[in-house]
Amino acid sequence: MFAEREQVNIELDGATTHGSPGQREIDLRRDALLAAVGILVVRFAHRRLVQDVDEVRRETLAILATRRT
Repeated sequence: MFAEREQVNIELDGATTHGSPGQREIDLRRDALLAAVGILVVRFAHRRLVQDVDEVRRETLAILATRRT
């Protein structure tokens, strides 16, 4: 999800597609490129989203609130 107003990119990572070192390197490079243009990348593990939906929601809303201009 990309929150354009706040310039926050929220990603949901699963172990099957984001667990390998190669994929992690790709993610880190992309995160750095986005940070260079002012976009914050926030990653949540799929497991965490499934097990603690309310906390992920609270964190997401708090992050978005701090980025509003």
